[in-house]
Amino acid sequence: MYLSIPTHDLAWLVHTASRPIPARSTLPAIQGCLIEAVSDRVIFSGTNLDWGVRAALPAKVSSSGSLVVSAKILSDIVRTLPPGDVTLSLDESAWALIVRSGNSEMMLNAVPADDFPKWPEPAGGHRISMAADTFRDLVKIGATCAVSNPARPLWGACLIDLVGNKVVMVSTDQFALSRARATVKAAEGRAIVPANVLQDLARLNLKDTGEDQEEVSLEICDGYLYFASSNISSFTRLIEGQYYAYEQVIPKAFSSTAKVSTEAMAGAASRASIVASEEDRAMRIILDKESQTLTIKAGSAEKGKMEEALPAQVEGEDIEIWVQHRYVLQALSKIDSEQTLFGMTGQVSQMVIEPVADDSTDGAVKSTFVIMPMSPKGAF
Repeated sequence: MYLSIPTHDLAWLVHTASRPIPARSTLPAIQGCLIEAVSDRVIFSGTNLDWGVRAALPAKVSSSGSLVVSAKILSDIVRTLPPGDVTLSLDESAWALIVRSGNSEMMLNAVPADDFPKWPEPAGGHRISMAADTFRDLVKIGATCAVSNPARPLWGACLIDLVGNKVVMVSTDQFALSRARATVKAAEGRAIVPANVLQDLARLNLKDTGEDQEEVSLEICDGYLYFASSNISSFTRLIEGQYYAYEQVIPKAFSSTAKVSTEAMAGAASRASIVASEEDRAMRIILDKESQTLTIKAGSAEKGKMEEALPAQVEGEDIEIWVQHRYVLQALSKIDSEQTLFGMTGQVSQMVIEPVADDSTDGAVKSTFVIMPMSPKGAF
C-alpha cells in the first residue's frame, strides 16, 4: 500500500471514522481504524460492533492495500502535522504503517485487515432518500427528548416511522415527547435507533465537503439501519422491542391555544428557571382570553418568585397548567419561527408546543413537542 493525501483530508478521515471507536475495549481489533487504498481513493473505517462509520476521499494511490492501525495514535499524529501532503505506506517486513510528512517519518504498529470485524452490508430493505439538511433537521428535532438511561433503552432511542409518504422521528422519556415529520417517498416500515448514533451522523454528514444539496439515504434491513452519503456510509444495530404508542399521546384538538413570541417566551421561561425550585422545577403557565396574555409564574421558598405577562393571541377557555421549565426551554431551543403555539386541553392534560408556520416553511420539517403536566402546586 502506498498513497498520498493532503493533511486536512487525512485529519477529516481519521476524525470521522473514529467516532464509533471506544476509548477502551478488551477487543484490540475494534480499537483500530481500517485503512483501505483502492484505485483513486482511500477508505477509513471504525466500529464498536454495534455501529460503524466508513469515510472515503480521493487520494493519489500508487499501490493498493489495507491494514489496521490504532485510531488514537494516528489521530494524535495527524494533529501535529503541518499543511501539505502526507504519504501512507505499508512496511510488510515489520507490518507497520509508515507516515511521512516533510522531513518527518513515523512508523506505527499495524495488524492485518483480516483482523478487523466483518462489515454488514444491506441486502435490500426499506430505503428512503432525502436532502442532507432535511435529515439534520429531523434528527435535531426528533431526538430532542432522548436521554441516556441504561435501565430504559427506549428513552435513549429514536423511532423512525415510515408511514403515508412521510418519515417521522420521535423520542420520549415519558415526561416529554418530540416529533419531527417530513414528506419523503417511502414504503411503510419502522426502526428503533440509538439517538446518539443519529446525532453523530447528523454532525458528521457533509463535514468539510463543501456541498450544499447533498442527498443522503437510509435503509432499514435485517436488524440494521444503513446510512449513506457521497463520502460517508454507516451501519447501526437496531434496538429490539415495541416502541411507545406515541400517536395516542399527541392531542388532536385543543380547548385553549395561545400564539406568543418565541424569543419572549424563551426569555421568560429562562427567568422562571432561575427562581424555580431545584426539586420540582415547576413553572405555571396561565392563559387569559380577556386580557390576551400568557402569564408565567415560578418561585421557591429559598430563592423568591417571578411573574411575567406576555402579549399573546389567546383562543378558547381560560386555563392554567404546571410544567417543568426545562422541557419548555428544550422545545423552544429547537423552534426557529418568530411565534410559537401553545395548545392545552386541561390542567392535567398534556401540553403541545409547535412553531407557527408561515408560507416560507412549506416542505420543511414540521415539529411537535408534548409536555406532560405536573400536579398543581398551589399559588406562587
